[in-house]
Parts: sequence; structure tokens; C-alpha cells
Amino acid sequence: MASGKIDSQRRYHNTSAAYVLPKANDIIEQDRLDAQAAAIVEMIGGFPFLAPLRTSDNISKVVDVGCGTGVATIQIATALPSATIYGLDLTPVPESSKKLAPENIIWAQGNALDMEYHQHSNDVMTREIFTPAGLDYVFGRMLFLGINNWPKYFSIASYALKSGATIEHQDLDWKFYRVGTSECVSDDWEWHKAIVSGAKRSGLSTTSGSDAEILMGDSGLEVISVETFEFSFVPSSKTPNSQEMGRYVQAKLIPQYPELLRKMLGADGISGEKLEALTKACLHDITSEEGLHQKYTVTIARKP
Repeated sequence: MASGKIDSQRRYHNTSAAYVLPKANDIIEQDRLDAQAAAIVEMIGGFPFLAPLRTSDNISKVVDVGCGTGVATIQIATALPSATIYGLDLTPVPESSKKLAPENIIWAQGNALDMEYHQHSNDVMTREIFTPAGLDYVFGRMLFLGINNWPKYFSIASYALKSGATIEHQDLDWKFYRVGTSECVSDDWEWHKAIVSGAKRSGLSTTSGSDAEILMGDSGLEVISVETFEFSFVPSSKTPNSQEMGRYVQAKLIPQYPELLRKMLGADGISGEKLEALTKACLHDITSEEGLHQKYTVTIARKP
């Protein structure tokens, strides 16, 4: 089971996992994740997942990987009342979420990357969740700071999906773009170059949203659809569905950026005045113009 460590009175994961943000049951982080979940639903059209599952009556077993506070898990379980929904995360979901959860949810603790099909284990992931050809739907959202081996992740998912079953992956790329365009503005930002370098050293991907299509195909999955949305950092009237996201980022996410940069850049040996200067530049750049956004990609595939 994962244990926690205290850092500036915040609760962080103390595991071999790559995740660098606080635990989902840290009170401030719980509030941030809940606000982010609501903003994502608004951004992608009003429903937490885009896979065509609501018209299917043969969904019996689902896993929400990296479920965080369990918001999406509860939404999926409500939409699929006849299915068993597993909410999997590095740490337990908050008690408040457990109290709201429908009876068809089973909460589980673990790291999906720890799955080893060729080694005997009696943990919940091996015994119940990622059984060979046992899952009807795998859902994962905003895992880019937690997964440091994407080929393995999609291989595990592919192995566990039934023939004809579905996987949906929703994630960000770390480049920044002008509103309504694909004009990248972040390639010359020094702090951004440092983040990309640090992420690579940690095994993290800064393109886990756009890379999903290729990675799924390499894992034997058949991609059905790819949709891209604007994950706004500054609200803009030009992208109405992303305005709530921009407000969330300004109020909840940007205050977390100094600590995020400290952890990611510190792992690359950057500290002191250099870290302070890069952090100042970052906070300026990511609030510098209306509609500035990252690309949020929803990729859906099926197991042949």
C-alpha cells in the first residue's frame, strides 16, 4: 500500500510512481481535482466520457485508472448502473466520495504499471481488475504526471480488454497555443524547455495526449476516434466551452505551479535563484494572453 510524506504541510505520494502532485485525499488537492473534473466535463460537451457506452447494454466490468477523488468513477457508475466499476488510484479516495458512491463501485488502491501478467500475485489488480480479456471499458484521464511507461500502460489495458471492448484516454500535451489555433507559443520559453527536459529525465511524456493514438495502435488496439479540445489557461469568449476551464486554472491550478516546478525542475538539479527566475517567467507566460491553452486530446479505441 502507498504511504504518504509531508511536504510544506501538503500530502504527497511516497511510492515508486512518477506522480508529482499532492495526493487526492489532500484537502486542497481534492478541491482542485473536483473543480478540474467539472471544467473538463464542460469543455468536452457536458459528459465525462465520449465513448458510445450509454447505448450499450453489455458493459459489465469497467476500470477508472487514476481515479483521484472518484468524481468520474461515480459519474461512470451512475451512467452504467448494471456494470461493476473499479476506481483505481495510488491512494484511497476521500471518505466524502465513498459516501456518495453508488453500490456498483469498488474502490482499489495500486499502480496500474505494477501489473505483471507473468508473475503470480494475489493483489486486487491481478485478481479482480486486469484479468485477461475481462474488461469492457478502460477509462483514464489526466495521467500525464503519473504514467512513466506509456507502452506498458496501453499493453496492460489491451491485454485486459475483451474483444470488442473499449478504452478511452483523455490527456494533455504540455505545449501552449494561441486561442482557436494550432500556433505554438511555448517552444522558446526557457522554463518550458527545462520542464520538458526534466520530464524526459523522469520518464514522463509531455505529449501523452497526442501520442495516445500511435501508442494504442502499437498495443494492438484499433483507434475509433480522436478529438482535441482547448484546455484554457486564460478564459476567452472565443471558446465558450473552455471558459470554465480557464477560470479553474486561474483560481486552482496556477497557485500549484510553483510547487510543481520545484519538484520537476529540482529533480533536474535546478534550485535557488535559477528556479525562482524560471518560476517567475512561467507564471507570467501562462497568463500572458486571452485564450492561451494546451491541447486536450480524447482518444477512443477498441480491442479487435
